[in-house]
Amino acid sequence: MTGKSNVSGHWTDEQLISYLYGSGPEDHHLQTCDSCKARASFLQGQRRQIDTDFRPDDEVSTEFLAAQRRAIYARVTHSARGWAGIHVRGWASAAATVLILGGGLFIYEQNHSHEVANGDTVTDAQLAQEMSQLSQTVEPEPGAPLQALFDE
Repeated sequence: MTGKSNVSGHWTDEQLISYLYGSGPEDHHLQTCDSCKARASFLQGQRRQIDTDFRPDDEVSTEFLAAQRRAIYARVTHSARGWAGIHVRGWASAAATVLILGGGLFIYEQNHSHEVANGDTVTDAQLAQEMSQLSQTVEPEPGAPLQALFDE
């Protein structure tokens, strides 16, 4: 693998960064390509600048840490005051479920009470009589027209 970009033949930014950290391609492309060499030297300069600006042995000031802590507390308390811990989405879905179930129950009760008021209920004796009549018929009614076709 040469490590070059498929389109232009130059190294990608990821390959240049890997090279600067010692894990990039080793095909001596930087010795022959001025464009990639310029990009690599620019990235090397940025890396040195970051290294000089931030030294790991420097301590962070207590004022900076206190200001950062105050900003975090302000964000946390501000978001907690909004609805006092109530999760609106959870309550909204629960309320919608209750409304739908309540509406369905209301409609069912209206229809059921209308049937009872009209006397459309079937007694156990009537149900037993209808079932015995159905079991005594040899052929179901919907099958009779089909049977007539074969009786000729």
